[in-house]
Amino acid sequence: MSRVVRHAFMCLVIATIATTTFAGEIQLAWDPTSGASGYKVYYGTSSGAYGSPVVVYGTSTTIQGLQDCVSYYVAVKAFNAAGESPNYSNELAGWSRPSIASATPAVAIQGEQLVIDVMGANFQSGAVVDLGNPHVLLSSVTALSCNHIQLLATVEPTAEGMRPAHIGRLDLTIENPDSVFGMKPQAFEVLINPARFDINKSDSMTTDRIDGKDTVYLSRQFGLNESNPNYDPNDDFDGDGWVDGQDLAYVASNLGRCWSASTKTWRLDACPTVLQ
Repeated sequence: MSRVVRHAFMCLVIATIATTTFAGEIQLAWDPTSGASGYKVYYGTSSGAYGSPVVVYGTSTTIQGLQDCVSYYVAVKAFNAAGESPNYSNELAGWSRPSIASATPAVAIQGEQLVIDVMGANFQSGAVVDLGNPHVLLSSVTALSCNHIQLLATVEPTAEGMRPAHIGRLDLTIENPDSVFGMKPQAFEVLINPARFDINKSDSMTTDRIDGKDTVYLSRQFGLNESNPNYDPNDDFDGDGWVDGQDLAYVASNLGRCWSASTKTWRLDACPTVLQ
């Protein structure tokens, strides 16, 4: 007859590499125990007070259907044909994985600074918020409740000569102090700031107008990327680190147009009559 497994595994950790982000779940992984046929995962909302276990025939599992914003305590025992280990593993305590429902506002233009409200569940005080774009600066992150995080976002460039934030949709990640994280794909979008297309600053007569001088200025930078010491981020409109054909297309498609402060666009009918 097999001997009773008397020692459960030595280490129990919440997995931080899983791709699911549903609220109400905790993902677990642990080291195997020699001689074990399987494992019983115990959990409850008080330390040492567990309900019926979940039987697992591997070294990882996901506990689902948990309450949001509630601490759960988890421990594991190994078992085989002879019975169950008399000892629990070390106990792990934590909340369910953070879940992100929305970010409002979800869109910003290069150069803006705005307050973003993130709604969801299982947000802890001290959580870290990330958009995966080093040129969208996040600060003053505050967990107003376990369902609400508020933060200040600054989208570069906020001054001349600053590398702009790359336009496009960004994944929003919230990581709690216990290193458990949740992610909402494409939750926030950075839009290009068309006011930046007027790069010729040498001639006051053509201020707020896209003309041939703007194309000349851009041609001097064409083909350069941020690794080149001569790269000028003012000419990198989309923030991809290159002054390339896409940047030229922004100028070319607006050639001869003037800036409309009311519509925030380049328009032919915005030009003074003498310049049309």
